[in-house]
Amino acid sequence: MSTRLHTVHLKTTPAITTNSDGIRSADREDITAFLDRLQLKKPKTRATYRESAESFARFIASRGMPLLENVEREHIEAWCDFLNANGNKPATIRNRQAGLRALYNWMLDRERRKTHPMAKIKFVSIPDTLQPHYEIADLLAVLDKIPAKKANYMDLRDRAIILFLVDTGVRAQELCDLRIKDLDRQAHRAEIVSGKGGKGRRVHYNADVAGAIYDYIKRRGGGFEKLDPVAPLFAAKDKGPLAFNGLRMIMQRRFAAAGVEFRGLHGFRRTAGIMYLGNKGDPAALKEMMGWNSWSMLAKYTKATAVERALEDHETHSPVDTLLKGRKS
Repeated sequence: MSTRLHTVHLKTTPAITTNSDGIRSADREDITAFLDRLQLKKPKTRATYRESAESFARFIASRGMPLLENVEREHIEAWCDFLNANGNKPATIRNRQAGLRALYNWMLDRERRKTHPMAKIKFVSIPDTLQPHYEIADLLAVLDKIPAKKANYMDLRDRAIILFLVDTGVRAQELCDLRIKDLDRQAHRAEIVSGKGGKGRRVHYNADVAGAIYDYIKRRGGGFEKLDPVAPLFAAKDKGPLAFNGLRMIMQRRFAAAGVEFRGLHGFRRTAGIMYLGNKGDPAALKEMMGWNSWSMLAKYTKATAVERALEDHETHSPVDTLLKGRKS
């Protein structure tokens, strides 16, 4: 996306009272009604859509542009340029565009508009590279800072969370949604019933992860058999469900204590994919494990690890080894 801000004359609207949050009353009513229709969406999806609508509503209000229901393509393009000029990452801008598109889909459905202002707007392209992940040394440093002896149940929980995230590659919200009943402890598998797009799947975890989860559950409530099957697997301090933001803050504290840069919750998922491929894992199996609908995301991971895997493979398939073996025979 170009960093150029639009300099063409944009239609404005007469001054309208703006609330203390920078959003005009009529726009706030539209956003509230829009969000009311999203009750069946996941909390994170609703939050993304809300942030998108509110961001755009503040932008057009601050510049005297028309209300949400009256904007045109050039107003949205100016907002996208504004987001880009202010350092937002391509993925963030694309998420904002998707959220705003959902708002105008709703308006069209409600016959609030006759045309879609984003119909001809090109979505931002996301670079074909992986975002930051964690190195083995980073994760070991964090784990080493979590007490192993005389650990309380939250120490044991956080150790189990890190190991589970790295071994399974589940999304952070998927981990928060897990319940006791979702574990098949004999097979070391977990049922992800709230995957992205509402599609469930199963993931496998190894014996070390199983042991870490067992130690945590034992300290938390005396064992699996003493907990309600629908209780959260990884609980908050009050034993209730662990929220996405709560998980993020927990990990931020753990990484800060170890002096390691926190690269986000999704960094665990990227790490899982990279390490799996680095261990000669089957790319097609990784696609199923991660719950990707298309092969495009897998291509990013295989591309990111291709050079290292090729160098390691050369040790086994060296042409000169074959050449010199021919002389020896």
